[in-house]
Amino acid sequence: MNIRAPNFISLNSFVLTSILVIFIVSFSSLASLRAPLVVVHFTLFYFLIMYKHQMLIMNKSLIFILSLVIFVVIQSIIFQGTLLIIVQSIALVLFLFFTSQIALAEGQSFYQKEQYKTLSKTLLISLPFFLVSFTSWSDFRQPGLFMNPNITSHLAMMLLPFILLGLDHRKYKILAVIIVALITVITASRSATLAFILSLLSYIFVTKFPRSSFFTLFILLATVLGISIYSVEIADWVAGNFSGLASSSDSRLLDTGYNGRDILMHLALERFESQPIIGLGFDGVKFDRGGGRELGTHNGLIETLLKFGVIGAFIFALFCLSLIWMTSKHNARFKAATIMSLAAIFSLSTNSSTFFVLNYLFIYSVLLVYIGYRVQNNFERMIPVEH
Repeated sequence: MNIRAPNFISLNSFVLTSILVIFIVSFSSLASLRAPLVVVHFTLFYFLIMYKHQMLIMNKSLIFILSLVIFVVIQSIIFQGTLLIIVQSIALVLFLFFTSQIALAEGQSFYQKEQYKTLSKTLLISLPFFLVSFTSWSDFRQPGLFMNPNITSHLAMMLLPFILLGLDHRKYKILAVIIVALITVITASRSATLAFILSLLSYIFVTKFPRSSFFTLFILLATVLGISIYSVEIADWVAGNFSGLASSSDSRLLDTGYNGRDILMHLALERFESQPIIGLGFDGVKFDRGGGRELGTHNGLIETLLKFGVIGAFIFALFCLSLIWMTSKHNARFKAATIMSLAAIFSLSTNSSTFFVLNYLFIYSVLLVYIGYRVQNNFERMIPVEH
């Protein structure tokens, strides 16, 4: 049965409305709407796209997502946490499944109808507005469009692969890269700057070597991750050997300190040791720093380990490996953009909360992986959805 769905239901509208959701909840007075808006956004698009296509598309990587869902359910039964935490933890894992289905169902149209080019141009036109700040932050940083320097710069960084994906002219690609570079400068986000540099180098590498195998891509991303993990130590070495560079500038980007995040990571690892096998759940990753302030670990890798323990983290690692394997099957255009996105998210994960949190950063990477894989593979198992 051919079911007509609203014309606005597409991958393009999903990405663009996700930016709108982030902008809305950036206002402090509306911050409490973050959870309900994100949940409604994901759920609405998932069910509308399922209604549109009337089928589930099965993929081997979904085994890891569903395994994580089962793990989180068991974990919730063991811990018997609050209903809100249980629902949130299950929902955040299910978002990966929703994303995979949205991408697999819409991937062919996205490519064949060249919707990716329309999205690219729209994002490129929107990107300069990220430089606009409605509020002040500090003498050395501007918050950008989303009221927070890290949110603005991280979002720009994760949208850049979508922009480069649909651009055919080199001058427009250079323009997009320059604008994102300016965003990292005005926001003075060290994590975004590092991710920007490493992901751009990864993009250039895969552009030059489009037939890169799974093993090559794995080594490339492992190198990105390693550099990001030891970035402070590397910066210290550079500052020690080129002291004139650091002393001649008061830019926050040249600050080689941890900003207290090393303390949070130490506390997280200490807490992890108390229950390493199944983790502490989604309610065990916040730290009371006094004055009613609760802080996360500011490290997506450690946070995932803390939430899921060794078992859950191992399942998630297998899922990440499946993402790299699927990327190795992409055509040249998608492979370069997707590797750029994966390099960015893995780099950011060493300095920010990136996985299973109420933002879209990792979701953008997952979207690109599944879209690119769907474009190249029409043989996934399709299961009709009956009503």
